[in-house]
Amino acid sequence: MSSQVTFKSIVLCVLSFVFLNSCSKEYDTETFDNSSLVTVKIQGTESVFSEAKIEILDVQLRVMENMTNPNAWVSLNAINTGVHDLSDITNDDVVTLVDFEEVPVGFIYDIKLVLGDDHTVKKNGIEYTLHCSEAYESASINMVQKELVANMVYDFLIEFEIDDSVILNSTGDAQLNPKMNTLLRRFELF
Repeated sequence: MSSQVTFKSIVLCVLSFVFLNSCSKEYDTETFDNSSLVTVKIQGTESVFSEAKIEILDVQLRVMENMTNPNAWVSLNAINTGVHDLSDITNDDVVTLVDFEEVPVGFIYDIKLVLGDDHTVKKNGIEYTLHCSEAYESASINMVQKELVANMVYDFLIEFEIDDSVILNSTGDAQLNPKMNTLLRRFELF
């Protein structure tokens, strides 16, 4: 008899515990009344190159119409800087460069990858060092032309067109002229 009482007590306790814990609770959620969240991811496209290594130093947004203004570009505090082999990051693979960075609401003109100097490609077992001339530096800028709204997540995907970005000439010299597409998805937070 005592084992039946103990068993019933245990079952009753477990049911009570499950019932009490299954009740929904209202949790306060953080809202972003004057800002939005931004993520930026990058991927390469299918390529004739077996390697396409590009050095990324930062990701920036242009928030002022006059791009020569020193405050026109705002850093998004990239988390995965350094050299990335974009030939390995294709199809459904991406590298997150910016992860939920809080950005004030307002108009965004452009997004820019700030590139370093360490760029190489490999084709048929031969590695080429890519040089990026000043004429091509603005090529790492893509037009956005969007108003960032409060309480939204803006997810940017930069597709780096590897084959279109690399110029190999007959002397073995290689130039980097970045060609990119930017896709944007917007999600409401709450």
